[in-house]
Amino acid sequence: MNTKNQKKKKKLAILIISNNKDLSPWINSFKEKNKALAIRIYPNIGNPSDIKMALVWSSNRVDFAQFNNLKCVASMGAGVNHITVNKTISSEVVITKIIDNDLVYSMWEYLQNAVSNIRLNTYSYIINQSWNQKNIKLKQDITIGIMGLGQLGSYVAKKFKDENYIVKGYSNSIKNIEGIKCYKSIQIDDFLANVDVLINLMPYTKATKDYFDKEFFCKCKKGLYFINVGRGKSVVDEHLYELINDDFLSGATLDVFRTEPLPSEHIFYKNSKIIVTPHIASITNPASVINQILVNYNNILNNNELINKIDRSKDY
Repeated sequence: MNTKNQKKKKKLAILIISNNKDLSPWINSFKEKNKALAIRIYPNIGNPSDIKMALVWSSNRVDFAQFNNLKCVASMGAGVNHITVNKTISSEVVITKIIDNDLVYSMWEYLQNAVSNIRLNTYSYIINQSWNQKNIKLKQDITIGIMGLGQLGSYVAKKFKDENYIVKGYSNSIKNIEGIKCYKSIQIDDFLANVDVLINLMPYTKATKDYFDKEFFCKCKKGLYFINVGRGKSVVDEHLYELINDDFLSGATLDVFRTEPLPSEHIFYKNSKIIVTPHIASITNPASVINQILVNYNNILNNNELINKIDRSKDY
């Protein structure tokens, strides 16, 4: 390879676009694998023509049309709606997501903890700070409904079943998971019947925007507890808040929101039955996912097929 081509290759860069996130673990992990790799942190993009791949963590208003050599926009997590909402990304640009066992297990730990706190009344004791013992429900007396049976949803459904909960699953198309009754979209009423704890793991699409509104929740069993680890824009905040205030819903644990970080004046902070966590349910460990990102980066340089691509017609 001549000197001119070497210089051209060295200019190619990965751009990281992220708000409110410590990027040092990502940068260190990249450098451990490839010290010569050029990494730029938005808004310090340098020459836009150098950018071949962009890693994106959070929603943004970046004009991706300026990157005329961009081949891939990669999510730094399992979800991609923070990318697909940006309409400046060319249809020729591939969008990819992270597929990682550590990320899946992290989601399971979060949900296992949340459901245990509900079953053992721990949230109530913490909130009320009083000596008021309540009956503990047995696992086999609790029906958990999981909406979204992709990699994450299927895994946690099996794990809850293994712990002796009654588990029901819901997705666009019927899924076959041993020991779990699964429903498709036209069977929503049958799915919701007798569900005590509802977990949202659906991706954010046109179909799931504002999906969890008053009309939806009124189809549910009175006293239902709602857990949202899917996407914040799937929930109509005011409706959820109203139904918890009116004691139709028993409470909610929420890890994703329409605006992140959640503004300090938001209504969710005004009801102690709503547990707010700062988008921690499924933390991506850079060290465990860097390899798959670098595989795609090298695939781009060598004009090879990319891995972990999403279906852009479905937005997931």
